[in-house]
Amino acid sequence: MAPQEKSVPFRKNRKVTKLSRRLGVAGASCVLDVMINDRPALVRDSAAFIVLLEKIWKARDVEAGLVWAEIEERIRLADELRVGGIRPYKGGRFRSTKLP
Repeated sequence: MAPQEKSVPFRKNRKVTKLSRRLGVAGASCVLDVMINDRPALVRDSAAFIVLLEKIWKARDVEAGLVWAEIEERIRLADELRVGGIRPYKGGRFRSTKLP
């Protein structure tokens, strides 16, 4: 996994606050789309969610590449565990990733 960076608190920023609210609405829309089984809307709202998330990363000087690398590493680890016959059980001994 990617090395942990020292956590520095963010200063409040009106732009990021507005983007965060929009991100919450987009996330809620995705959940609703899943619940009503609306696949085209889920694709559309998921794209909006990712775009907003990337805007927040940019506003907070977080490299998108680092986030995508972390996701790829979690997927790789989950695949490696699965090949070894180890499933990352919730609350179990091998819980090392939230991905199935």
